[in-house]
Amino acid sequence: MKIIFPPLGLLLIIVLLGGVSGSAFAESGTEEDVSLGHFPGAVWDDITALPTWENTWWLLGGTALTIGIHQFEDAESASEALNKGAWDALSDFGNIWGDLRVQAPLALGTWGIGSWAGNDEVAGFGFDLSRGLLLTYATTSIIKASVNRTRPNGEDYSFPSGHTAAAFTTAGVVTQRYGGWLGGVSLGLGVLTAMGRMEDMKHYASDVVAGATIGWIIGRTVARDDPADKTAWQVVPFGNGLAMIKSF
Repeated sequence: MKIIFPPLGLLLIIVLLGGVSGSAFAESGTEEDVSLGHFPGAVWDDITALPTWENTWWLLGGTALTIGIHQFEDAESASEALNKGAWDALSDFGNIWGDLRVQAPLALGTWGIGSWAGNDEVAGFGFDLSRGLLLTYATTSIIKASVNRTRPNGEDYSFPSGHTAAAFTTAGVVTQRYGGWLGGVSLGLGVLTAMGRMEDMKHYASDVVAGATIGWIIGRTVARDDPADKTAWQVVPFGNGLAMIKSF
């Protein structure tokens, strides 16, 4: 099982590089700075762009769904249902897709190879994805340590699902940048990851819903068209402190 991750990550990078020149990928229309030196500033822009009305509605909806599912979830029944026939194979693949050893090479590989090849579209995708995953892993790690919910298998740090959050971060980036069938495929892979975490008794249903909500919000935010999104609340210096402002 250990040898499957590097080849899979490399395959995903090759597929993306080959597909960018085709009609499946839309042109972004603008050239963005994807250099390493721009990364910290871009991450800060992402953080200040998170508080929007759209993200607020996504967060409220995801929170409500998480709370609702929590009232009825049964980890053992979910695992048993997913551990049969084709569902088992699909869930196993979802576990692989959401793993850090796939998501990190996909993000860093497309960023690095795209930059090296002078392909702004591939580099931009990797740049967005790298920032998104950084914020997602940081967010889920903080919440995991704060909540420390016991997993269905008895281990620690169940809430939220980091694998699912990562998969939906990728889905958010792909959907925001390209939409269409690519967005649909990326969402499907996110769902498979959620299934895989429940099938392996690593997470409850509420864990994966919360993870999906976090990843989706962050992924769509980092892949916004305008890095200085005027619809977002902005953190600016004010007197001896900071203030949040919003343009209308």
